[in-house]
Amino acid sequence: MNEKLLAYGAIAAAIVIMSTIVFPFWNLIPTMVTEKVRVVYVEAGKCTAETTDGYIIRNIPCDAKIGDNITATYDVKIKDREHKI
Repeated sequence: MNEKLLAYGAIAAAIVIMSTIVFPFWNLIPTMVTEKVRVVYVEAGKCTAETTDGYIIRNIPCDAKIGDNITATYDVKIKDREHKI
């Protein structure tokens, strides 16, 4: 009985370690930020814009012209990952 309990405990501990260290699930939950950005490219109703710190956001639905300022929402976690690379 104790061996069975020990095996279940080891499996549970391995799952907890794997889920918090190897694959953090909280990275799957987006952290959305809304910011005023400058349009740098427009094609077929989709804009590419640049934030004040130089991050490029692609495929924003818009009807603006190049150089216009629009408001865009994006996932800040993706931005952070790209800056780390």
